Amino acid sequence: MSTTVTFAGNLAEAPELLYTRENKPFVSCRVLVNRRIQNDQGEWVNDEPTAHNVKVFGCAATHMQDSCGSGDPIFVHGLQSTESWPDKETGEKRTKDVVVVDNRFGEVGISLKYVSARIDRGPHAAQAS
Repeated sequence: MSTTVTFAGNLAEAPELLYTRENKPFVSCRVLVNRRIQNDQGEWVNDEPTAHNVKVFGCAATHMQDSCGSGDPIFVHGLQSTESWPDKETGEKRTKDVVVVDNRFGEVGISLKYVSARIDRGPHAAQAS
């Protein structure tokens, strides 16, 4: 059973397009979600941001790299997953939660809440599946 998550936040860094061993494009990034809370004096203040690890595969990854930069507001809709690997120094098992967006499931896009955008049906439009 998979858990679906949806959230909006800001890119912590500009997306960098990478490739899997099978030469498929992907972007690995962090999305920071800010929460506003009311303090004891009744004032609204920013709480510490929550960082979400996101991996975007396929056409969405190439579009994201072409369209998004550090600090850009985006939304993410994907599947919650856990990655694990052995620590190189100790051999202990390490894990991290990741939200996965690929051509089969999920979406990532620019949030239009505070910005405007123009759609460019560039060279990647023919690759969409």
